[in-house]
Amino acid sequence: MVTKVNSRCYRFSDVDFEPESRSLYWRDRTVTTLTYEECRLLEMLCYHAGEVLSARVLYTATSLPDSSFSQHQNSICALLAKSYRQGEKVLPLDVVGDHGYRIALPQKTYQKQDELPPDPSEPDELDINIDEAIAEPQPNPRNAHIFIATVAVMVAVAASVVYFI
Repeated sequence: MVTKVNSRCYRFSDVDFEPESRSLYWRDRTVTTLTYEECRLLEMLCYHAGEVLSARVLYTATSLPDSSFSQHQNSICALLAKSYRQGEKVLPLDVVGDHGYRIALPQKTYQKQDELPPDPSEPDELDINIDEAIAEPQPNPRNAHIFIATVAVMVAVAASVVYFI
């Protein structure tokens, strides 16, 4: 049985961002995996899409207790670099002067559902029917002939090997 959970997704013109999988899904079906820090930054920016957030606010809200401000700035730079695809800016992440960072509003924010849960009234293809599992297999005369022919060939090969040695 497969169970898929709905996951948040922010859809931009050429890329989808799924925070749960820490991934950017591009239109050409390639995937870019984000680091934990990059994902937290992008999720915070998407949550406050359209607003300018200062580096200090982002650092306070998203950084881990053991990380420094310079490590945080490196994560922002890496995220800015990943916003480009083949030399073109695809993810609308902008630096707003000395004020901070902003991401444009996504085209769509939704719960992405990969698979529907199975219908319990329909049998699963992996379920075993107990009556079929208990029933004895019916002998097939063709299989018996194939088995006898295979054994005869093996005996003949073994006899020729012994004869020539």
